[in-house]
Amino acid sequence: MKLFKFISIITLALSIGLAGCEREKIGYEDKNGATGTLSFMNFGIETSTSIDIVTRAGSSDINNYVIRIFDANGEQVGDDYIYGQMPEGIVLVTGTYSMKIQSVSQIPAAEFEAPVYGATVNGIVIEEDQTTDLGTITCKLINIKVSVGYSDLMQEVLGDDAKVVVEIGNGSLNFPKGETKCGYFAAPEASNAMTVKFTGTVDGSYGTMTRAFTDVKAGQWRKITFIYIENEEGNVTFDIQVEDWCDERELASNVEVSEEVIGPDPDAGEGDDSNPNAPKVYYKGGSVPKSPIVITDGMQLNFTISAPKGIASFTVDMASTSDVFNNEVLSMGISPIDMINPSEAQIAICNMFGFTYGSALAGLTETTFDLSGAVTPLLGFPGTHTFTLNITDTEGNSSSTPIKMKVN
Repeated sequence: MKLFKFISIITLALSIGLAGCEREKIGYEDKNGATGTLSFMNFGIETSTSIDIVTRAGSSDINNYVIRIFDANGEQVGDDYIYGQMPEGIVLVTGTYSMKIQSVSQIPAAEFEAPVYGATVNGIVIEEDQTTDLGTITCKLINIKVSVGYSDLMQEVLGDDAKVVVEIGNGSLNFPKGETKCGYFAAPEASNAMTVKFTGTVDGSYGTMTRAFTDVKAGQWRKITFIYIENEEGNVTFDIQVEDWCDERELASNVEVSEEVIGPDPDAGEGDDSNPNAPKVYYKGGSVPKSPIVITDGMQLNFTISAPKGIASFTVDMASTSDVFNNEVLSMGISPIDMINPSEAQIAICNMFGFTYGSALAGLTETTFDLSGAVTPLLGFPGTHTFTLNITDTEGNSSSTPIKMKVN
């Protein structure tokens, strides 16, 4: 009875102007000779980073962004495309594709004042005789930003011969005293090591010092600051951590290095970092936001699920801060929704929200989770709604990813 009432509420909402649409199930198998169109009519790029000023689409720099399309096997389809010269659309064989965007064709190993922005979009599905539209893609910093500086007191005792060499992967940059430019390094791995080596005269004595930093990732700004410290007794000794410091010769001063990470928290992680094989959920080519996504009518809310070992089980837990939603919907006992073997009541919700469900999901290594169809129904319930995707693959690797949506 409550399910009927909930459906009636949604039907009434749709009838008074909250537009909805029917959604067909997405097929992932290739069909011989079947093609569809990837449209770029509504495609846009914007560059956004928490470090630098946002640059909107339309600048000459963005017009030169390089776009590459890859099939399900990771093979590039066609040549590189240039954003400012994109066609209206391209015809592709039916299947699932990914797209990579970079502000330059090749990322330099290390270079001053050379930020590279980019994004990866997974789960682009091409269906037979259908047109797949791309919206605006947000590109973020995909190399590592590094700056070197000194405290005021350190500057007073620092010799002109002082310099710092920073190395990440195959890239190396020399920061002489007074260098204010930022260095940008390629991030060849998901987590990289960074070596910082200081040489020079401090307070009349020459020495060298090396420190290694771990877990350095693309999109971060590693801000290195050298600080001169002398204790009350006038002692000038090093406080050395064996796992991080490699001191070749103690300086005649107590010099310590502090590091500030600006950008994504390297300890925050994305999903289950302890198990790299665990299924992952992506939003607009990146991690799912931890803060609620404020939803509005007509909003497209698409997520990509990647399970390299194949999906074995997939459930969706629903929770809400709305008492009305809890009383009218969740009290029906439909949560968690078994996306592979749903009950009749769960199938009704899946059809209403436009979810792809059923045994066809089992074994997939990549699929989409489209919440766009849930936006209109949820708008009738102010509050924060959390849909938690619990996925286990065929080898027992599992992940749990909450998607939070806020209705003002």
